[in-house]
Amino acid sequence: MSGITFSNSDLTHFIDHHIALLERFGIKDEVPFSLIFFSLDDKKEIDCLKMFQDILRKTDAIFNHSNHYVVMLTGTDWNGAMEVLSGIQEFLDQEPSETIVSYPEDGTNAQILLKKLHDSVEDNCNITSELLK
Repeated sequence: MSGITFSNSDLTHFIDHHIALLERFGIKDEVPFSLIFFSLDDKKEIDCLKMFQDILRKTDAIFNHSNHYVVMLTGTDWNGAMEVLSGIQEFLDQEPSETIVSYPEDGTNAQILLKKLHDSVEDNCNITSELLK
């Protein structure tokens, strides 16, 4: 286990690249992925990035800006993403919030997926994050 961290400026390109790979190999409708959002709120970063890297899989991509995180969970549908997000929120002592979007159900490109995630985060958490712009 070891999630990989990428630059937050690469988030949109990374998602579109992953979709292109799924399309190229003809598996776009068979292999979903999900994006989850969580925030450390007012918690100090006690090397949380390292902790998230350790608990997530090698195929999971982590993007963060300030204390906000988006994780791309490859091969994971909405239900699986909810399990991961619930575990993270429980660990962080946060109220559960459904800040998840899944491909292809919620969108077929990065722009649509990130817009839906942005709206979900604003509605459920009252947070506006530079990471989702």
